[in-house]
Amino acid sequence: MPYVSRIAWRLALDYPGMESDIFFVAEERGKVVGILGLKDFGDFLEMRSVGVIEEYRQMGTGRKLVEEALKRFKGRPIYLLTTIPRFYEPLGFKKVDKIPPALEKNNDWCAGCDRKKCTAMFHLA
Repeated sequence: MPYVSRIAWRLALDYPGMESDIFFVAEERGKVVGILGLKDFGDFLEMRSVGVIEEYRQMGTGRKLVEEALKRFKGRPIYLLTTIPRFYEPLGFKKVDKIPPALEKNNDWCAGCDRKKCTAMFHLA
């Protein structure tokens, strides 16, 4: 978890309570280079903190992380809020107008993010 926290902080993807969530990591030569978090709400999951450190981007690392999470949680509904829906669409995520109330974010959560660019998405893994 210390490596996950460090990368999340570096990429501005950290959030309170992340240590209790499920995380997938991508490694390159023993170094953690990417992370993907899932918060389990029981009836559904929320994908959070998907990120790859700069020097390992454009290599398919983020895509592999998402594919692995979808495979591992096959049959479970997964929501996410993102500013880059074009990344998730080829992976089977669809834009949705409504999200479960538990996923509503407050101003502190979204500080620094343009809410007009935020897209809610859904995938039945």
